[in-house]
Order: sequence, then C-alpha cells, then structure tokens
Amino acid sequence: MGNDFSEIMKQRTDAELLKIVNEQRDGYQSEAIEAAEKEIKERNLSIVQIDAAKKVNQEKDQIETEKANEKLGKGWKILTFIFPGIIQIIFAGTFKADGYDRKAKELAKWTFYGLGFYFGLVILIILLN
Repeated sequence: MGNDFSEIMKQRTDAELLKIVNEQRDGYQSEAIEAAEKEIKERNLSIVQIDAAKKVNQEKDQIETEKANEKLGKGWKILTFIFPGIIQIIFAGTFKADGYDRKAKELAKWTFYGLGFYFGLVILIILLN
C-alpha cells in the first residue's frame, strides 16, 4: 500500500507547502517533496501569496524561538530547589514537549541543585556526628 502524498499536500496551507519545499526537505521522503512541489505549481501562487506565506512562516519561527528561549521563573527555581524530585523532572519533560527548551533545562538543573544540597547536608550531618 503506497502513500498518497498528493492528497496530504492538498490539505496543507501555502505556508506549510513552502516550508516543506524550502526548509524541511531533509525531513520528508522524496515522493512527499515532489507532491508538495506539484501542489504549489497547481495552485499557481502569485508573488503576493508567496510573500504572505513566507511572512506566516517567519512569524511562526519567531514565536517558536521566543518560546524555546523563555526563562524559568524565580518561583519555579525556589520551589524546585526546596522540593526537588521526580515531579519536577516530569514538569521539565512537559516543558520540553511544549517547546520551552530553556525552561526544561533550567528546571532539571535546579532539581539537581536541590538534590545536591540535600545530599551534601546529609553528608555534613553524618560527618558531624
């Protein structure tokens, strides 16, 4: 059973098709790229439509970049340092899945800082007794 990329590409927006053809070629099978190129030709897009689609793609990319670089709030850092554990690691995974890469990394980092603090505290208590 073969893939019917033509039907799939007909459902894509102009912006999605242009992004597939121009930026994401390596992520698609050659038949899918050919179907996307064919669909673009069939739509006979004007320069104005192409520029509008490019603008949509740029805006989406900017939003994704801003999301990926968003910092973890101080409240999260304090809470995670005081109460480190599995739940924070799960939250970090959720942040990562939602595109908040920096938040995920910082949450994992502060969880390990908290664990390290408590581990060091236990070692200190043992050494002092």
